[in-house]
Amino acid sequence: MKYKERNFDIASYSADERLMYEVYYMYKVEHLNVPTIMGKKSLGRSKVYRILRTFASENPEMAEKMAKQGKDVTPSDYEELLKKVSELESKLKRETLRADFYEEMVAFGKEVYGIDLKKAGTK
Repeated sequence: MKYKERNFDIASYSADERLMYEVYYMYKVEHLNVPTIMGKKSLGRSKVYRILRTFASENPEMAEKMAKQGKDVTPSDYEELLKKVSELESKLKRETLRADFYEEMVAFGKEVYGIDLKKAGTK
């Protein structure tokens, strides 16, 4: 069968279950739109949407695997992710410096003035 995946043994499923699998596969992995699926499978619009909704609720693990399998990462997506990672790294460095500065100020206040700021802040 065209839609048989390595992880899913759909040969043992009934005809209705196979239809549900095939429709969900076409929608999530092959990225076909609903009108195209309607034409290929000779189904009505409401039937296709019902199948998509039912399959996802009855087979959450399989649906999640198909959704992950269907995502294609483009170079622009990759560049955006790299940019976001570098921004987050710079924010992390700034927050780490801020936390270190706070710890040093608490230690300085305790050493010079004898004030324990950590205990004072919790009252």
